[in-house]
Amino acid sequence: MKVLALLLGIVACALLRAESVQAQETQASPAGSQSVQLTMIVTDHAKRSVDDVRQEDLQLVEGKLPIPISLFVKDRRPVDYALVVDTTGSFKKLLKSVVQAAKILINSNQPEDETFVESFVSTEKIETVQEFTGDKTKLGAALDSLQIRLGQSAVIDSIYFAVKHTAENKGGQAERRRAVVVFTDGEDRTSSYDEDKLVTLLRENDVQVFIVGIITELDKEGGLIRKSPRDKAEGLINKIAEESGGRVFSPRDGKEMSEAVEQIAHDLHFQYLIGYQPQARPGEKGLRKFKVKLTEASGRKKFTVITRPGYLVNVPGPKPVEKKSP
Repeated sequence: MKVLALLLGIVACALLRAESVQAQETQASPAGSQSVQLTMIVTDHAKRSVDDVRQEDLQLVEGKLPIPISLFVKDRRPVDYALVVDTTGSFKKLLKSVVQAAKILINSNQPEDETFVESFVSTEKIETVQEFTGDKTKLGAALDSLQIRLGQSAVIDSIYFAVKHTAENKGGQAERRRAVVVFTDGEDRTSSYDEDKLVTLLRENDVQVFIVGIITELDKEGGLIRKSPRDKAEGLINKIAEESGGRVFSPRDGKEMSEAVEQIAHDLHFQYLIGYQPQARPGEKGLRKFKVKLTEASGRKKFTVITRPGYLVNVPGPKPVEKKSP
């Protein structure tokens, strides 16, 4: 009887593990499959993350039709994330404070988390300084080794390579969440990929992008037919974060930098996972959009729900991409 009880216990644990992995699958599935699942962040009027949202507080709309939410759990999976640091000349006075901020993120890592460090200037100077590891000493040393280098910034290319590399770590296992954290002024000068290519990659891969955009030093004067460098950079980083279900922070001083890092550390380790059954639309192809919002009954109308804006339907997966040679 004791042996039978032990065997039953092992089977029960295995079943619970399988259910947990299934519930934590975050890559949005094509319409017509069992369900669509995605991560979600909720922020209050002060843009701080909220941890006490309930399923009944939410309403999901696809097209113009409300759809029942079939899955709602708190998402505390281990996370694989990239730390991407701009090392162009514009960061000469900022690099020390950025390294300190990045170390705060590393120190918040949980035992199963893994991080890789990337620095960038131009496309030819995108460098993996430290491969994925959970060793905080190695990650700290990698950050300490960063130096300002000559060259024009390739913001889009650097994020593209970081997203691709992060998506592929550990074979894209569903029981891990994936993110990229970028410290940059957002001014892209020489990328070989354009914004549309990056957006396509983000739609093909479930990797959230959090950007600390230090844009205060950029010129805010534009022309009659062109945006100012600051407006252009701000538009780019907001678009990237929006498409990935991530967030943008634009700190103006050390206090706001600390607050930004605190929020990112929180969001890397605590979000919500929601799922629903999409309506079948035979022959549909491309991006299907949805919207998740808080109900009036929740009393939180001014709060913000952050998710990916949609998911791909009947579109081939991403093709392998090799990092370009100098």
